[in-house]
Amino acid sequence: MQGGGLENIWLMDSGCSRHMTGNHRWFSNLTPMSSSEHIIFGDKGTCKAKGVGAVPVSESFILRDIALVGNLGYNLLSLSQLLEEGYEVQFKKGFSRVLDVQESLRLGHLSFDLLAKLSSLDLIRGLPKMKSERYLVCHPCRHRKMVAASHTPVNQVMTARPGELLHMDTVGPSQVWSIGGKWYVLVIVDDFSRWSWVHFMESKDEAYEFVYDLVLRLRNESGHAMRALHSDNGSEFKNDRFKAFCHSQGLEHQFSSPYVPQENRVVERKNRTLVEMVRTMLDEHRIPRKFWAKAINTACYVSNRIFLRAVLY
Repeated sequence: MQGGGLENIWLMDSGCSRHMTGNHRWFSNLTPMSSSEHIIFGDKGTCKAKGVGAVPVSESFILRDIALVGNLGYNLLSLSQLLEEGYEVQFKKGFSRVLDVQESLRLGHLSFDLLAKLSSLDLIRGLPKMKSERYLVCHPCRHRKMVAASHTPVNQVMTARPGELLHMDTVGPSQVWSIGGKWYVLVIVDDFSRWSWVHFMESKDEAYEFVYDLVLRLRNESGHAMRALHSDNGSEFKNDRFKAFCHSQGLEHQFSSPYVPQENRVVERKNRTLVEMVRTMLDEHRIPRKFWAKAINTACYVSNRIFLRAVLY
């Protein structure tokens, strides 16, 4: 946290009881001290605190409750005060960072690459300008997003409009019941827009009813004919009911090869994204696992409004 000159440098002090500075010009507001409060330093010296107020460090970060101390030659940040205010402090060689961990759940622990892209395109009101910094990752993300390798990204759009092709897959059974008594999740992804739907089920055979309703609703809403459904060879998809429905609606039902999940990669990648967001949110706040369905709903809601189809931008 430093500006252009030496006088703008803030020093992190673990022994300091509160933030303090001697530069009265930085304060956006300053309340004079009603009583004469003196600050005692490590060398037994004292200095009078003239007032307390807020100092804007950047457009999105304001330090509050800072003491104005006359003739103070350094700008001091109190480590204990930062922690009490809910911030997280990371120390690196030669510098330190202050993170607002209270806001981390708002966007479901998205990657900094995505946040940087959203910031550059001005797609989220209030999101500050930022650059991708891979090492600036919160502890829950480090713990819950460790992977060996990712699927090869899709680099072309295979459809011409939303609702033309739907990718489907089920996730589960969960290790615990949801608070609504569900074990499985049906995930459906639109090929063109990557818009997603999630549906929670006690058993996999409930998938048919949801797909049936969704296909008819999308056809009525869009006014365009749906071309195909894509899924793996699971029995919840490969059965007589699905076959008869696809035949009656003129739909092609595409199946991926057995034991090759990469061929169903669109929805497999979405599954991984949702599960990572859910694990991270639940882990960060020690939320009981029975709330996993609520977390998946939140993750799907966020991803539908945040994630971008890379080849369309």
